[in-house]
Amino acid sequence: MPSTALLTSDDLDEIGSCVRNLDRPFEVVAELVDAVDQGRVADQSDAGYALLLAAEITESSGDVPAAVALAARAVEEERLHGEPEGYARAYHAQLLLQLGRQDEGMAELRELRPLLSRNPDAVYYISEALDAGGHAEIAEQWLTEALLTVLQRGADLALERSKQVASMAFTLAQVRHRVRRGLDLPHDAHDHLADLLMHAVYSGLGDDELPDEQATLLFWPRPELERLLLRWPALAEHYGQGWDDYRSTLQQALVSESESGVARLVLLAGCVDELASYAERHGGDPTDPHFHQDYAQHLTQRADEIPWPPGRNQACWCGSSLKYKKCCLLRARS
Repeated sequence: MPSTALLTSDDLDEIGSCVRNLDRPFEVVAELVDAVDQGRVADQSDAGYALLLAAEITESSGDVPAAVALAARAVEEERLHGEPEGYARAYHAQLLLQLGRQDEGMAELRELRPLLSRNPDAVYYISEALDAGGHAEIAEQWLTEALLTVLQRGADLALERSKQVASMAFTLAQVRHRVRRGLDLPHDAHDHLADLLMHAVYSGLGDDELPDEQATLLFWPRPELERLLLRWPALAEHYGQGWDDYRSTLQQALVSESESGVARLVLLAGCVDELASYAERHGGDPTDPHFHQDYAQHLTQRADEIPWPPGRNQACWCGSSLKYKKCCLLRARS
């Protein structure tokens, strides 16, 4: 029997924090849709958000056509209640592209394209929709043109508005730089600008505010992960139930670190026997994920680092022997 309780903004945020890790995803989707249909969303302006969550859960469960229908409803709800509709429309377009409905998806994104030079959030969600839909080259072109527009606007504006323009230029330059790296394009003048802007931002921070120039993450190659989970099954709660879960989570963590401004990311390959030996020497618990951080720090003394990200057409970091674009590049969105 459907619930009669109101869905609050906090309830929706809680669901949103674990969209891809729900035990009964379709029951959650049914509850979200029913809450909208029965007027049980506490704040009516959250109805679009509830439908958007339902669409994301449905997509992650593999039913993209149903996700498209839910995303379209989310767009309409946001229009009805006068809420910003950019992200919902971009996500709807992304799903259309994934289904091969190229004309419809691109038409939606072209309508949103002017936001690229006005809204920093739009830079992320429009470029992600294009990239996820197989149009990274178009994303690079649109970002370049938006950056040129913003830079010209900066030259024409009074000084008091220069901070707003600088913020917009910074976002465009950094996202464009990331897209170009994924396409294996050579460093150009605007990539150099992205580096200069990043340096300018960080040079103005105190030492305690500076991000690490390099971040290292522990990586268990497939044979070692299998041995790790066989030896200490409780670690499945931290690393996932298997190889695909694990590398998807790690790829998403790497993308998140990169987007937070970390200049260089490297992976350090772990070895189960070495972890056990290290734990014995230092009196640590090899089943404690926090102890694995100490082990990772120990690994920094070795030289066999795996730089991330690889080029789009280079071998994937996970060791699958597939090209990155055909392997884990896709997993940050799965």
